[in-house]
Amino acid sequence: MRRVAATRVYLDDKSFLSNHVVELSDGQVIHHYPLSGELPMTEWLGGTIIIRSLQAYHTPLVLSPSELSAYDSCSDSHIQRL
Repeated sequence: MRRVAATRVYLDDKSFLSNHVVELSDGQVIHHYPLSGELPMTEWLGGTIIIRSLQAYHTPLVLSPSELSAYDSCSDSHIQRL
C-alpha cells in the first residue's frame, strides 16, 4: 500500500477536499481521508491529486476548480499517474 497526501484532492471533478490523504494499492485508490496529523509512511506530495475512476493523478500545482478543467485529459506533462 502507498499513502500520499496533498494540499487539494479532487474527486471525479465534482468536489475538492483540502489536506487529504489518499491510499493506493496496485495503483488503485482504496481510501481517502482528511490529514489530521503526521502519519507514518505517508508521502507529502503537496499540490493537487485528481481521482478519476479509482485512478489517482498528481500535479505539483494547487489547482482551483476553474483551473481543473484545463487538465481534463490528465495528459498534461505536469500531471503524473500515481
